[in-house]
Amino acid sequence: MVPPEPESRAPLARLLALNRTVAVVLAAVLFFGLGEQLWEQFMPAFLRAQTKEAARASGPGQEVALVVLWTVGLYAFLRNLFEGFCYIGGGQLTGRLGDRGSLLLFGSLTVTGYLLFLFSSSAAVTVVAALLIMGWEPLAVPVTFTTVGSTVDESRRGMAFALQSIQKRVPKVLGPAIAGFVLDAAAESRGEVEGHALAMRILVAIALGLALVSLAIQARWMPHRPAAASSAGSREIVRRFPPQLRNLLLAEVFTRWCDWLVREFLFLYLYLDRGVPARYIGLLIAVQNTTALLTYLPVGRMTRTVGLQPFVGLTFVFFALFPLVLALVPGGGWLVLAYIVYGLREIGEPARKALITSLLPEDVRARGVGLYWGLRSFGLCTASLAGAALWQAFGPQVLLFVASGLGFVGAGVFYLLCRTPPVLGP
Repeated sequence: MVPPEPESRAPLARLLALNRTVAVVLAAVLFFGLGEQLWEQFMPAFLRAQTKEAARASGPGQEVALVVLWTVGLYAFLRNLFEGFCYIGGGQLTGRLGDRGSLLLFGSLTVTGYLLFLFSSSAAVTVVAALLIMGWEPLAVPVTFTTVGSTVDESRRGMAFALQSIQKRVPKVLGPAIAGFVLDAAAESRGEVEGHALAMRILVAIALGLALVSLAIQARWMPHRPAAASSAGSREIVRRFPPQLRNLLLAEVFTRWCDWLVREFLFLYLYLDRGVPARYIGLLIAVQNTTALLTYLPVGRMTRTVGLQPFVGLTFVFFALFPLVLALVPGGGWLVLAYIVYGLREIGEPARKALITSLLPEDVRARGVGLYWGLRSFGLCTASLAGAALWQAFGPQVLLFVASGLGFVGAGVFYLLCRTPPVLGP
């Protein structure tokens, strides 16, 4: 067993379950996350700009809309499929290279993706570059779990994951808000198609700079800890999943179908169907992530007294409610209510991660986390294609109602099958 890292003597660091290794991982999450969030939420706008002219040349406006819809659906399918392999590969590499070596490798792949994005004009290469960039988070997820699992006491893991979630959400508040204004300003000066393409390249160039800063921090301050030794294969690790973890995975697949049926189409729905400008879409996303941000520390503290499961259950409920509320509310300021619900679905995210960490044996934790997330991604990768088909056949409102129904199925599976002993603090 790798010995836990000594606890900091600083009162605030003890309160936040913060040590040197966790701090460096948090810095990586912050810088890579901010870079990704400057452009990731608006990738459908960029794909729309890339495909719109070619589609218009071959058909009328309705056919253009369908080409854009299926392009975005295919992009989301490839993203989830790629992320599934990244989660599993990230777990395998973390189990062999340790935290420091794997983080540096994953960061280097992301930098490669940014360079491809900036120096290629091909739509296909752009998608490959975007997948490489977004591969950082799924590759790095096993590192974040093993870091917290190996260096933080079990009773403090809810707080540690809450702090990590805050670091992920701060970029999601700032990035989309900035990007929305940049996209609108570029569209006003250069036209919609050329402006969106130019704005995305500017934002990606800034993201590249942030990624290089993050790599420098990891190379300088990330300590090397040897990986926990285990010769178990992937099938054996899956067989070692306790029943609670298998049932949680089943519930998550239903709930993530609810999410991914609509996630990559939200920009198109708000921008095209409801006429919401890009800058306001960016602000709605900022509201969503600010709401999530405000829940993390209070919930992280409460998990030590009431356990993890109540907050995990609330996460499933809010996942199901978001598409329903979005479909029912009128436009204008009421959309803010929908995005507050969208943010509240993260209320149990730190608790869910702490629960998964506690259910996995330490010697297979990195690969177990990778397999869990990878199997989840493979289980939901076709959701976006189904979403495109539902939109084409019945329209976006029906798509939102179907997504909500699947979310409630996931919540039901969790409450019926995922009862676990509480993980409490002292």
